[in-house]
Amino acid sequence: MKADAVSKFIEQELPALCRAETSSEAGYALPPGSLAVLRGCVERLGVLRVFEFGTGQSTHLFLAAGCTVTAVEDSAVWLAETEGKMDAMARERFTPHLLPQQRIWHRGAPVQSWALPAVALEALRAADLVLVDSPALPPSREHALAISLAEAREALVVVDDVNIPTVTRFCRRLTERNGAAHFQTPLDHGLFFCGPATRVPLDDKRSVLETLKAWRRYFHPRRGA
Repeated sequence: MKADAVSKFIEQELPALCRAETSSEAGYALPPGSLAVLRGCVERLGVLRVFEFGTGQSTHLFLAAGCTVTAVEDSAVWLAETEGKMDAMARERFTPHLLPQQRIWHRGAPVQSWALPAVALEALRAADLVLVDSPALPPSREHALAISLAEAREALVVVDDVNIPTVTRFCRRLTERNGAAHFQTPLDHGLFFCGPATRVPLDDKRSVLETLKAWRRYFHPRRGA
């Protein structure tokens, strides 16, 4: 997929696609409206390869659309439930990596995230679409987004749960500093769409205040902070 095609899609087609859907609530899972938008992204961009941080409803959607999906997941129970709903043909196009989250040092502060093995990193670089819907604590997703923007240089990157102010802040900071087209919708839990970053290497620095907040979140985690 060409980077300029992704940026053009975000700027010209995505707003109308998001407006066509109605918000609903589905707990931690992606609600129907968000899934419909993701399906529209796959169809309009001709997405073939997907990389997911986390698995679930979206995994089945991408596989049903004919995509090849690579995913990292830290919960064996959740991954087994996801795989248990797949048929044989879908399983052939699904490559899971069951990996524990660990303490990662990101820009002067610790965060619970993943250290991706080489084979997963290769799949991330080849992805047409990246979905960041994990770790389960949304404010901890900054590291996953930074990796995605740094490595998946031609992908559409989507972050869930951006109705949480912390998530909105780091999404905007990373895209605006790195020349990436972006669009945010409050649909459902809130989705943030990022085009390919044009700055190399990626500028993922934080302010001192944001770094201190990251330390607080590590030791006193709250889903909405």
